[in-house]
Amino acid sequence: MNILVTGASGMLGATIVNFLAKDFNVFATGRSEYSDCPVPFKSFDLLENDYSELILWCNPDIIVHSGALTNGNYCDMNPSEAFNTNGVSIKKFINATSENVKIIYISTDAVFSTNNHKAKEKECTNPESVYGKSKEIGEFFLINSSRKYTIIRTTIVGLNKNKYRSGFVEWIINSSIENKNIELFDDVVFCPITIWDLSQELKFLIQTQSEISDIIHIANNEYCTKYDFGINLLTTLGLDTKNIKKSSIEEFPNRVNRAKDQTLNTTYYQTRYNRKLPSIKDTINTIKEKYNEKENQARQ
Repeated sequence: MNILVTGASGMLGATIVNFLAKDFNVFATGRSEYSDCPVPFKSFDLLENDYSELILWCNPDIIVHSGALTNGNYCDMNPSEAFNTNGVSIKKFINATSENVKIIYISTDAVFSTNNHKAKEKECTNPESVYGKSKEIGEFFLINSSRKYTIIRTTIVGLNKNKYRSGFVEWIINSSIENKNIELFDDVVFCPITIWDLSQELKFLIQTQSEISDIIHIANNEYCTKYDFGINLLTTLGLDTKNIKKSSIEEFPNRVNRAKDQTLNTTYYQTRYNRKLPSIKDTINTIKEKYNEKENQARQ
């Protein structure tokens, strides 16, 4: 089975590639060069109009579309690029492939508004940001196609395999190590799942070879504030927490619109597929394990 993973130079995409390459014939693509990619890699910009060259290169049976512009402020300032990269790209993949090619689309909690606490799959989407709206468009193209698909809404945390990239977790850890003050929202709740746990669930879904098109929420079993997450993460890693300060999303008037409640209900996925998703403690312990592995490798 050939699997094409987009966004392979990003935090999630790189991890998905490593997980799936153990059992499948994986091809990877991304806009940025990724010399350390362990599988065949082709640079490709999702803004291109014609995807046929990419499809001919890998002849996929499944496309895992994790490539996206995820910076909310950048998306707000560049809406056309965001809509085309995150949403219209789905339509281009549909047009460039046969009916037999399944598309797994990594979507986001940002398709919902603050009013949706622990949002369920069948609730109406109402994104508050360009980023959320661009992902909603991608979902629209799949739902209204005749294509087999799985839409996965999620909220991820993790560490970058690509040494040229850094994310939310690394920002918290590095700020503590470098004795820098940071502010984390105490009025924003989310249910983060690690990129490794999400990749494991994705692998499971591919191995089940389900013919049913589905929208599922894969996230943490629990939720917490961004501030509590940061405190618990540093405490578990044995790092100093004195420089983390509570803040409110309301204190940043120029920040892109983003729901204060970013939680997802995962009951449907866990019940239908007989899966157990991690707790906040599990998530932080997994990050600790992967962080220690990365530090040990750097010392060698």
